[in-house]
Amino acid sequence: MADPRILILSNRDPEEAVDEPPLLQRVGSGRLRIGREDGSAVAAESVLATLAATPGVRVAHRPVLRPNEVLAAIGDHRPDVIVNLCEALDGDSRHEVMCAWLLAGLELPFTGSDHVALRSCLHKAEANRILARAGVRVPQTVRVEGPDHLPEVAFPAIVKPEREDGSTGIDRGSVVHDRAALRDQVAAVVAQCRQPVVVQRYVHGRELSVSLLGWPVPRVLPPGEIAFQGLPEGHPHVVTYEAKWRPETAASVGTPAVAAVLRPLELRRVVAIGRRAFEVLGLRDYGRVDVRLDERGTPYVIDVNPNCDLSPDAGFARAAARAGLSYADVLWAILRSALGRSARHADLLRARGRAPAHAARGRAAASSAAQGGLATAPEAP
Repeated sequence: MADPRILILSNRDPEEAVDEPPLLQRVGSGRLRIGREDGSAVAAESVLATLAATPGVRVAHRPVLRPNEVLAAIGDHRPDVIVNLCEALDGDSRHEVMCAWLLAGLELPFTGSDHVALRSCLHKAEANRILARAGVRVPQTVRVEGPDHLPEVAFPAIVKPEREDGSTGIDRGSVVHDRAALRDQVAAVVAQCRQPVVVQRYVHGRELSVSLLGWPVPRVLPPGEIAFQGLPEGHPHVVTYEAKWRPETAASVGTPAVAAVLRPLELRRVVAIGRRAFEVLGLRDYGRVDVRLDERGTPYVIDVNPNCDLSPDAGFARAAARAGLSYADVLWAILRSALGRSARHADLLRARGRAPAHAARGRAAASSAAQGGLATAPEAP
């Protein structure tokens, strides 16, 4: 039996499109991640190099910008499985959801979460409602349209854009301690990101990352932690945009990611809440759940990241390394999960000796979800 044909899809820079308006002109719409470097291409090159080193594997990489380019890439390469690293379509980060919806409609297996999970996680207020209804502990969260519609909230609180990730919109002023500061920060984030915000109760304590690998029963990898001790005096204990994307800054140097050292009870609680959040929101294959431990050791889910960064130096790969997994191990585990959702591709896994024990159960669950979730396109954010 032939080896699987693998197609990697990543983002193409909108500035490369001659018929597109300049990037800076498009930022005013609030539809692009403001100032954020595109990590999709970096991850894609690493994935390509790693998979191409596997004997017999046929793998191609195609950066795409628009939906028709996705279809063209699939027509050109006729893949058995797609590694979906697209974080946007048409330069719009909200269309990460649309890319997954398009792939699902083609009935080709693809890695990562489907459009339903991506949409829920993109909308922080919605994700928190879903988690809370399922009994997953989250900080009290309120969606706010602007500074003239402020609710009564408990302080300290943290202000975040509702539909961003990668710490976009998070800065030193994000943690607020009074109503005047709340009004100013809400106004600033709404103006910057052109979208509503969420105001959450700020959980003071340790910040942990719980990475999960596999589907339908994910493996929880050893948790990581953000060490805040190196931050300048007076800097709130949060990972700002500057800390995440500008490695030369004091905020970045002062927030290293380290292996979490937890007592047995803390570890059990953190693993349990991370796994539950992953399952409740319907994540697949890989993802990261960010958790805060309050001063009494009670865990709260503060963010859920489907299709998190797969670069070899990112937090997910570091968590896998702590579990003794190589980068190639991670990629093949993700591909096993994706191929296992397709009955007609199970023989490819068996041919390589990689057939997952859960394939039949996973295919049934995926089929049921697809039949109920693809009647219409996903609602625009």
